[in-house]
Amino acid sequence: MRYLARRYGEFFGFKIPDVLSTDHLPFKQQGLETRKNTIYQNEGIVVINRINKLNAREMIRTVSETRLQFPDKLIYLPAFGLPNDYPVLFYMGIDLLDDSPIRLLGENKCVSEFGIYEGQDCAAKNQAEKKRILELIDLALRHNRFREIVENHSFSNFSKEALRIMDMEFYAYVEKFMDFRPKSIMATNVEGVYRPEIVNYRKRIQNLKQTSDNLLLIPCSAVKPYSQSKTHRILHSFIHPYLSGIQEVIVTSPLGLVPRELESLFPAMYYDIPVTGHWFEEEKRILYDISREYFKDKKYSNVFYILPSQEGEILNLFDGAEGVTGSINFENSERLSKILNSHKLAGNRGRKESLEYSNILKFLYDLDLDPEHLSQRKEGNRRFVLFDGLPILIKTSSGIRMMKSLGEILIAEGKRIVETEGIFRGDNLFIPGIKKISEDVKPGMEVALVKDGMVVGRGISQISTIDLAFEKKGIGVNEVAYFDRTD
Repeated sequence: MRYLARRYGEFFGFKIPDVLSTDHLPFKQQGLETRKNTIYQNEGIVVINRINKLNAREMIRTVSETRLQFPDKLIYLPAFGLPNDYPVLFYMGIDLLDDSPIRLLGENKCVSEFGIYEGQDCAAKNQAEKKRILELIDLALRHNRFREIVENHSFSNFSKEALRIMDMEFYAYVEKFMDFRPKSIMATNVEGVYRPEIVNYRKRIQNLKQTSDNLLLIPCSAVKPYSQSKTHRILHSFIHPYLSGIQEVIVTSPLGLVPRELESLFPAMYYDIPVTGHWFEEEKRILYDISREYFKDKKYSNVFYILPSQEGEILNLFDGAEGVTGSINFENSERLSKILNSHKLAGNRGRKESLEYSNILKFLYDLDLDPEHLSQRKEGNRRFVLFDGLPILIKTSSGIRMMKSLGEILIAEGKRIVETEGIFRGDNLFIPGIKKISEDVKPGMEVALVKDGMVVGRGISQISTIDLAFEKKGIGVNEVAYFDRTD
């Protein structure tokens, strides 16, 4: 997830997120009367005066309601938070804090990542610690590592509690600020399984279709996409003759399950985890739960597997699963190929691929297109996906992108649409040229560009509807291609 105010740096004349010095607050002080109000507006700043700082759940509720009520303002929470808590407070939706809590510690109470301790010259040390954490947050924001900082610097009970409550109870709020622009995801601890992008992924795969009569469950690899890894290439060298009759699903944490057709998409292509061979009990529970939901309406003739013992618990969902307990290697791949051969598997490759593209369309664009109406055409290194004979997707070595006919389907569905003022030069559409964005669009999603009700192009959105309410300049859509010029 991105920083909630989206822009960090210069905003309303402030560098945000930031911790202000109480010696030089750069705005008019409140009077006694306004301090009685829960919310006080001071031009571009909203001050939260009355908040239950002892109850993380109530605090998050107040901040989230304020953030959604004033998406175009900066939120200032006075007199709360030590450096340990800055990351989670900013993640919650606050833009500005002040340094009064560390000033109150005086000269003999020093703050550190592990709490407060008795010391000397603590006032200067505490200011230095404030500066260090703010620089770390700024570095994380610039390199798309904000969530990692929040997870790994939540040392206090308040920070840990607040992060877990946000993840588990305020997902609907966090989802509004989701960011699908590809970036590396470091899932280094158990909190990673509740990361919003990961939860969103698990929700989006639930209604994907079964693509073959037979299922094969296999472990992930460090190399992404998995099919380019040494282990998966070894496996495919043995089971290649049977692949048209098998749906491959990769078992992994923190995503849970990755159908093979999604392996090159975000976030499946971009996550990284410590490879230890051991799973937390929480990871096992989530894997079991997501598997139960994903497979509940799918009917396979046979279920096969190569899985380490800890991942193999999901086999309890199936009757008569056959396979090999262990990792992927030459020996286990050969053993699995003999099992597959004994079943004399057969499949329709074309139908399987149509079902896979149907799943890709559902995952990327939230479209339910009948796979019976999907077909393919190859031209050199390019592959076109057609719906009722009209090309809707083009797949090349650089990825998948929409074509004009898909944009027309999206208009009819009212999904993934950016209404533009015109057709402009260059491959960027700037915010002043945007009239409207459909509610479902988030940064990183491919969108159809629409002018006067007609599809004119496609691109990758860099903003959402919330952003459009207050962003007045900058790039709104990049990688723009206008269909009348390219297709």
